[in-house]
Amino acid sequence: MHRRLVHQIQNWPGRVRRFIVHDLMHADDPPHPLALGVALGIFFAFIPFFGIQMVFVVLFAWLLKANKLVGAPLVWLTNPATIVPIYYLCYRVGIGILGQPSIGRERWAQLAEPPAGWAAATSFYWGGLYEIGMPILLGSVVVGFAAACPAYLITYRLICFYRMRRWGQLIPPQPADDPARP
Repeated sequence: MHRRLVHQIQNWPGRVRRFIVHDLMHADDPPHPLALGVALGIFFAFIPFFGIQMVFVVLFAWLLKANKLVGAPLVWLTNPATIVPIYYLCYRVGIGILGQPSIGRERWAQLAEPPAGWAAATSFYWGGLYEIGMPILLGSVVVGFAAACPAYLITYRLICFYRMRRWGQLIPPQPADDPARP
C-alpha cells in the first residue's frame, strides 16, 4: 500500500502529461469545447461546494456544449493538501470586495464552541455562515473566474497550435478503417 502511494505521488507529472497530451490534445472535439471544459473545471475547482463540484462541471458543460470529460478531473485541484490556501485566498478576496474586516483568532475560537441548545446553535451557525461563508463564496467566484479566463485562452491556443503543427487541421484525423469516415 505504501509503495503504491509513493509510486502514485512520484508519477504525477507523467499522469498530468498523459492527460494533457493524450486525453486533451487528441480528443475528437474542436478546440472551443475542450478549452471551455477546462475553464469550467478550473472555475468550479474554486467554488466551495465539496462533493458536487463535478456535477456542476458536467451540468454546465452540457448546457454550454463544452467537453464534459476534460473539466471534471480539474475540480480535484481543491483537495486536502490545497484546500486551506485556496479558500484562504478566496476569503481574503471576498472580505476585500465586501469591505469587511478579517475575523481574528478569538472569533475563530468562538466558532469552534457553539452554544448549547438547538435554536441557539442554529442561530450561531447561520451567523458564522454569513460572516465567513459569504466572503468565501464571493471570493471563490471572483478567483475562479479570474483563473478560468486565462485557462480557456491558454488551452485553446495550445490545442490549436498542437493540432495544426501535428495534423495541419484542428480536428484529429479519423483512422482509415473508421466506418464513420466518408
